[in-house]
Amino acid sequence: MQNDLVIRRLEFALDYTRLLDDEKYRLVDMNMVEPFTIEDKRHHPSAIILERNEQLFSIRSDWTRSLLNYSENYHLDQRFFGYFGPVVRDYATVHQAGVELYRPSNDEILESIDMHLSFITDRYAQSFHSIVVNDDALLDLYLSKYGLDGDIRHLVHEKNLSELRKCLGVEHPLYALLSAKVSDQIDLVNEEFAEHDIMRFIARLRQTLEKYGMKFMLDLSFRSPQSYYNGFYFQAFLDHDHPLLSGGEYNSSAFGIAVNLSDGGLL
Repeated sequence: MQNDLVIRRLEFALDYTRLLDDEKYRLVDMNMVEPFTIEDKRHHPSAIILERNEQLFSIRSDWTRSLLNYSENYHLDQRFFGYFGPVVRDYATVHQAGVELYRPSNDEILESIDMHLSFITDRYAQSFHSIVVNDDALLDLYLSKYGLDGDIRHLVHEKNLSELRKCLGVEHPLYALLSAKVSDQIDLVNEEFAEHDIMRFIARLRQTLEKYGMKFMLDLSFRSPQSYYNGFYFQAFLDHDHPLLSGGEYNSSAFGIAVNLSDGGLL
């Protein structure tokens, strides 16, 4: 059984990296031990830190920060990078694959998401059950439009509907949105912000993914799977408890997608 898992993982790595090569991504393979900064600790508090010759290093806990540092240090012209390899989180090694896109257009983001979904469905004959999306700026739009303070943001993130009801009342559009079925939220948000750039992008994504027949859910209480995401983000699920694909915008001009090979249900 263990042999089968190792073989499947290696077969995935070969197929996936060949796909990225065909699509003109630059493949990167880096040392597991890398220089450490305080900013890295803020984004990855579970990183394992070590010291050698008065210099701090960490064992790689996330490919995104490693690749961002790599790109910035070497001032590379290449904008699309791909990877496969281990990371260490909370003293456990997991294997991760994915891509990082620097200064991508909306079209390029949509194409990369579609590429990943198509690769899984075609190569592994697996169907995605659902995708959940959000953009923290959508909540900002509600807070601004209705003059709400930051306390409401915390209640939304905590999914504290009872307290939201006390603060806003049952008729308030934000409470009505969050108390509705998740599958209905996108229609309610469109009633207020359909012409906003965020919702235009989400509408394009929804249209792009119609061919996969999955549930498409916009959930304003869905928190970013990574602390450094600061724009649109998503998680896509097979019929499984944990997402197979996670991705999002970060650093104001970058977008990453990671494939969860540990418990996403693929291998």
